[in-house]
Amino acid sequence: MYLRSLLLATVAMLALASPSPANNGVPRPDHIVVVMEENHSYNEIIGSTSAPYINSLAQQGALFTQSFAVEHPSEPNYLDIFSGSNQGVTDDSCPHSFSTANLGAQVLQAGLTWQSYSEGLPAVGSTICTSGAYARKHNPWVNFDTAPNAIPASDNLPFQGYYPGTVAPVDYTKLPAVSFVVPNLINDMHDGTIQQGDTWLQSNIDGYAQWAKTHNSLLIITWDEDDSSQSNHVATLFVGQSVNPGQYSEHINHFNVLRTIEDADGLPYAGSASSATPITDIWAGSVPATPSLTAAAGNSVVNLSWTTSAGATGYHVFRGTTPGGEGTTPYATVNAPATSYQDTAVSNGTTYYYKVSAFNTSGESARSTEAAATPNAPPTAPINVTASAVSRSQINLAWTNTATNATGIEVFRSTNNVSFTQIANLPPTATTYSNTGLSRSTTYYYKLDAFNSGGSSPYSNTASATTPRH
Repeated sequence: MYLRSLLLATVAMLALASPSPANNGVPRPDHIVVVMEENHSYNEIIGSTSAPYINSLAQQGALFTQSFAVEHPSEPNYLDIFSGSNQGVTDDSCPHSFSTANLGAQVLQAGLTWQSYSEGLPAVGSTICTSGAYARKHNPWVNFDTAPNAIPASDNLPFQGYYPGTVAPVDYTKLPAVSFVVPNLINDMHDGTIQQGDTWLQSNIDGYAQWAKTHNSLLIITWDEDDSSQSNHVATLFVGQSVNPGQYSEHINHFNVLRTIEDADGLPYAGSASSATPITDIWAGSVPATPSLTAAAGNSVVNLSWTTSAGATGYHVFRGTTPGGEGTTPYATVNAPATSYQDTAVSNGTTYYYKVSAFNTSGESARSTEAAATPNAPPTAPINVTASAVSRSQINLAWTNTATNATGIEVFRSTNNVSFTQIANLPPTATTYSNTGLSRSTTYYYKLDAFNSGGSSPYSNTASATTPRH
């Protein structure tokens, strides 16, 4: 009887720590915490020596390399990620009052819990526009105060003393199902430095980040907007138990993040989230995304390369000699993290068609779009090159083409018949070239080659001419 009770208790504990079944491709975490940062582009954060903690966290979770804010300035973006719309707000004005659908109201209407934690908020439920380094423009869920989608003032909390990570003993199980954390204007990098924001995150959020990885929970860190220098390209990180660490290249914005949170908790969709695509490829058990393939031909070789599919354990390469003729059996298998393959079993002059897929233990992605390449032997060289000075500043060249498979002809020039510099790239059918802008009373030496994807021909004979003094 004791053993049976112990077994049942163990199963119950495991169930609490295990991800719930996916809803529309998104698993349901027990807790979701969204941290909003400010006004820095992706390239200012990712790879920055001023943000060592953020970059270490990016390696522990999913980093979206093509994440974008929706607009400028700050407040409209906060409204976008919270309600799927800027609610007609195009500046950082305060106050406002809204009654439209929003994430907080959706969570509460579903019988779940919602709260926000704003650093510097002077009191629970405060509607003040500014107070020290606190700004309501970064806490716009306060504006949703009108039925039928009002959020109770009691869920608008200061950070210090209310966020569980700031209360002893720390107990992250007291977090609501969904919450937003908003550092003050210094610590969110708006007025402070990247290093200040990075240090604040490590001191205040890392405890939850590490806890989330073993307690079926999720941390999202994103930036409201960039600094107007990178087309609103911002960093977005997802860290949690259900997340497959890696870099993900799909294009996402605040609406995709909102839609993903809504799907995680089985909620209806607010505003533009209804037409946004949820993020489904980062979760443990997800089939990896389809790679993007390119093919480049050489002399008796085709070099393939493709984009990384996060979570993939390997890639299948398919090959055919007719469009769409790659067949169902992989031509080659490449183990991750490699993202290239060199096909040397090819014949010059034959066009080869390729597709690639990514796979892991959960399955295989769709195949990439087709890429084709035709390997070639290098062409033969031009012959009978002649050079004639026609003025003090011009020499005319002429030659005979011998190649039938060239894609271009290169002209090289020297004044010492030792060191040659390329001066022209001509069509493959060219047989003459006029070299102008020369110095008078100077001897110039010329040689040519032909080239294609297989390489360059040997050089032609060298021809020379001397421009007259007068």
